[in-house]
Amino acid sequence: MAVQSNYRYTLEVSGDTVFEVVSFRLTEHLSELFRLEIEAVSFEDSPVFSDILDKSATLTFSQDDIPVRYVNGIVTEFIQGETGAHRTRYKILIEPSLSRTNLQSDCRIFQHKDSEEIIRTVLGKSGVSRVNFHLVKPYWQREYCVQYRETDLGFIQRLAAEEGSYYYFEHNADTHTLNFTNHSATSKSLGELLYEANPAGDRPEPALWRWDYREQLRTVTQTLRDYTFTNPRYNQEHHTAQTQPNVDGANPSRNYEKYDYPGRYKRDEQGSPFTQYRQEYERRESEVVYAVGDDQRVIPGYRFTLKGHRRKDFNQGWLVVGVVHTGRQTGILEEESGDEGNFYENEIKLIPQKSQWRPTPQARPVVDGPQIAHIVGPANEEIYCDEWGRVKVQFPWDRVGEENEHSSCWVRVSQAWAGAQYGNMAIPRIGHEVIVDFLEGDPDQPIITGRTYHSTTEPPYGLPANKTRMTIKSKTHKGDGFNELRFEDEKGVEEVFIHAEKDQNNVVKHNETTKVGNDRTENIGHDEEIHIVNDRTETVGHNEKITIGNDRVEDVVRDESLTIGRNQKNLINRNRITKIVKDERINIGNHRKLDVYADQLITSGGNYSHEVSGKTEWQSGELFKQLCKEYDAVGYDEICFASQGGTVIISASGITFKGKVTIKGSLAIVGGTPELVKRFSAVINKGLPLVKPCNLR
Repeated sequence: MAVQSNYRYTLEVSGDTVFEVVSFRLTEHLSELFRLEIEAVSFEDSPVFSDILDKSATLTFSQDDIPVRYVNGIVTEFIQGETGAHRTRYKILIEPSLSRTNLQSDCRIFQHKDSEEIIRTVLGKSGVSRVNFHLVKPYWQREYCVQYRETDLGFIQRLAAEEGSYYYFEHNADTHTLNFTNHSATSKSLGELLYEANPAGDRPEPALWRWDYREQLRTVTQTLRDYTFTNPRYNQEHHTAQTQPNVDGANPSRNYEKYDYPGRYKRDEQGSPFTQYRQEYERRESEVVYAVGDDQRVIPGYRFTLKGHRRKDFNQGWLVVGVVHTGRQTGILEEESGDEGNFYENEIKLIPQKSQWRPTPQARPVVDGPQIAHIVGPANEEIYCDEWGRVKVQFPWDRVGEENEHSSCWVRVSQAWAGAQYGNMAIPRIGHEVIVDFLEGDPDQPIITGRTYHSTTEPPYGLPANKTRMTIKSKTHKGDGFNELRFEDEKGVEEVFIHAEKDQNNVVKHNETTKVGNDRTENIGHDEEIHIVNDRTETVGHNEKITIGNDRVEDVVRDESLTIGRNQKNLINRNRITKIVKDERINIGNHRKLDVYADQLITSGGNYSHEVSGKTEWQSGELFKQLCKEYDAVGYDEICFASQGGTVIISASGITFKGKVTIKGSLAIVGGTPELVKRFSAVINKGLPLVKPCNLR
């Protein structure tokens, strides 16, 4: 141990009180708040605490009255102790301004920002503005990142650790700077440090006099897996391996592996660096040195080259990981002063410069169970989702969100059934209250698992009055209509109710059976079209009534058969036109009566045959006229032509004229002239009537 009598320590603190340093202990480490504990004295015994707390303070290390190093921070604790003969004792704790972030916590969402942007935003809340990022690899942009019930410091340290970044501090006379880096190559050099195994007496320069090098068996391989729903079949597994130096050389099969899930990365390209950071954390102290010396320049985050060690491979570059500085200047206390001079010593933790130091991964906050949120989206919109049916939510604890489409990430929604282009789909709408759970309890991974009613989104039917109803009821987008499938289970009034606000389309690819136990009413406000590819059978057990308000057209491509068990009655209020392209046959088992109250016209394009098994009677109220080219009248027994003037009877016995016969014109008799013919001829020639009236038979 060397005594450096020319070391001096001075303290500058805000306010009017002047303090002199008796002793101090400064603890510094990568990714930790430095802690400077000072024991001081002052002739002032009534300092104003508010002038000191949370104010800047600087401890200066000097050698030969030349400043060697500054430690600047803010006073976070101030203790006034006993007052002696002349002076009062004080204890002062100085920490970086970053310590203010440990006094604040928040619940906050960050979107589409990288870790540097997020960290700078959080630091700004505590007035920490002197921040530098020395990055070899840029940070990934985070789609969604939540600070949930974490202190600002814990949140910052967690993000930095996930990015494989550590932080350290640089100091000057009145400020200090916070530095983040993700690679030791960015560290600044302190030059060379001397190793002196026998440091007794004064030395021309500071040195290290204790050097304990150790190697430790560590994990060799790190394996991580994660899952993303955008590529569910790919396990996103990544491996990083590094051999153990000087260990297991004869048995390389000892591949000590740490496997973890989830890896906390959602994109595959992030998996490799995240796995590497985790593996380097596991091996960060596989080679480590604990040294003791008195070089005041040694600061975590800096590197130096060792010289003077008898083992040559130790004379290489080393990265300072942690330092504990101890100093005294007891001559300040006159009443306690003795022969002992001022003192300084540090205990140093080092790793090889070629190694990477990664901070300890910080535990993520865990959400203890589901939470309530409500759906949000753009103004003047009712439904807002993406191609996967994800929605945006506003959490009750979010003080920054503005209840719009920027309030959260896209959140997946659990559905009752989710298959490959089949299943259930019901998108929560803006204003709906939902139950949000979190995968692995991770606030960065919300998922909607349920929906609930509340005071402004009430059930579709009043409860408990309608407690027997079960319904699926929708609402028209930007309208007041709805579609509904409702079940009523009240005994005696059981019902299945279907309401389609506009169209309803049913597709049955095979059979459909509908059974109605009682009445059925169907009301169609406009048209109905039924298309049946094959047969149709309709059976009506009793009566059927069809009322058509306007026209009816019925097309039968082939045959039609109509069977009526009893009577048929047709009433046509106006005209009827029947067109038969080919033949018509009417078979009447009994009588037929045709009443035509005006004219009747029958036109036959060919022959006309009328066959009656019994009697045929033609009765005309006025003229009965038949026109033809030839007229054949055949009576198998006799033919009788009768009128008021006489009768002509043609039978097997001959032709009989009854009544006056008048012949105008000559009468020619061909062949024999029986007596009757002679008489007939004489009558005709005399102009006498040929037929006389007779009674009709």
